[in-house]
Amino acid sequence: MMRLTIQVLNKKPMLKPLILSSSVICFTCIFISSGKINVQAESLNFGNVNQITSHLIAQSQSRRLKFKLPDRGVPDARMGGAVRGGNKSIIAIIPPDKMPLASEKNSTIFVYIANNNSTEGNLRITDINGQELYRGKFIPPQETGIIRIKLPETIELKTNTPYRWDIELKSPNIHPTQAMRLRTFGWLEKVSLEEKVSSETDSQEDIWASLNTLAEEGIWYDTLNKLAVLRLENPEDEQIKSEWVELLNSVGLEKIAQTDIFSEVIITN
Repeated sequence: MMRLTIQVLNKKPMLKPLILSSSVICFTCIFISSGKINVQAESLNFGNVNQITSHLIAQSQSRRLKFKLPDRGVPDARMGGAVRGGNKSIIAIIPPDKMPLASEKNSTIFVYIANNNSTEGNLRITDINGQELYRGKFIPPQETGIIRIKLPETIELKTNTPYRWDIELKSPNIHPTQAMRLRTFGWLEKVSLEEKVSSETDSQEDIWASLNTLAEEGIWYDTLNKLAVLRLENPEDEQIKSEWVELLNSVGLEKIAQTDIFSEVIITN
């Protein structure tokens, strides 16, 4: 608070803002009393506005994911229940014709499912020659949403080797032609990042740095999983939601990009 006493001849009351500098805003109220002006000014220092704005813009830009699809294609494009068009009850959340990469030892598969009356789900893992490596069962939810299926630790995936996964939902008394709507598949290839991604931490800066590295390297499964966890842990964060939606939009999955993710991770048995 500062007080000034100024002798003036004009005795008309005035009310006006007074800007003292680019970083200080003063609201000055001037009262006329007995031929004198008593000035009361309260100042609030907001710091360097330009510096704050630049920081916020830089922070927003650093969190913007730019996923780069790898050059490697897949043996066959997304088919069956995995195609985007048509009335499908299950859709694999992967790029349509590029090899989805993973660096985690036991990756998490993401699948969209619509309302259904399925009582059982099957997961099957095969190599590129069709040799079965794993078969497991799980109980799927019957509501619309995106499920996460964690690959079991018993599966040892070789680096730089493509694998195919198939998911089928079992529904009682369903016609064979309708059963095709409950099947989907995708590909997965494990790669090494050579410790480019930082270890797990609670720091938001490190988390987003890891996400940007994964996105730039084209590691689909890891990027999807980390971003999904962030979205579940921060449901009110519009920035995270936007990143998730844009990631799915980038691979042509606009129709399901707004779908909620089930919080429970499915473990097969």
